[in-house]
Amino acid sequence: MGIFGKPTDNKPADPAAPPAPAPPPRAMTPPGPPPAASHHPASGPAAAAPLRTVSPTLCVLGANTTVKGEILGDEDVVIEGTVEGSIRIGRELRIGQGGKVKATVSAQSVVVSGEMQGDCEAHTRVEIQATGRLIGNIRAPKIVIAEGAVFRGNSDMSGRSDRKDRAANS
Repeated sequence: MGIFGKPTDNKPADPAAPPAPAPPPRAMTPPGPPPAASHHPASGPAAAAPLRTVSPTLCVLGANTTVKGEILGDEDVVIEGTVEGSIRIGRELRIGQGGKVKATVSAQSVVVSGEMQGDCEAHTRVEIQATGRLIGNIRAPKIVIAEGAVFRGNSDMSGRSDRKDRAANS
């Protein structure tokens, strides 16, 4: 058979012969390395590897990435590498276990599993997980510090409206 199921020679196709099966449709795959094969006992060559779903509004700075300067954005950010400067995010900032941040941070919420040095302001909450280290001041309405975490600095849990009210009454 040739292109589009037509015979390759000029002979007419045998009407008594069963039609050739159509090839399976090609799947669209993203560029880059193929997904890792599943090691599930029931998986074989025909088993598909599970796909990981990632939020379309997620920015990940990899472990081998260093950023010096200002990071601005309105999406969730995960830092596994190194950042020096300032970070202003309208959503959640996560500092992974291997992440190192030396910056002034402002975000909707902040979760520290790695190392952070600098002042941190969050509109909803700051969480320092057991593997996290935060050296600097925290301003957030909710602060969670897990057992084993390291925190050195001052914390302010008064809301932004409290600051404005005090300034207006002075």
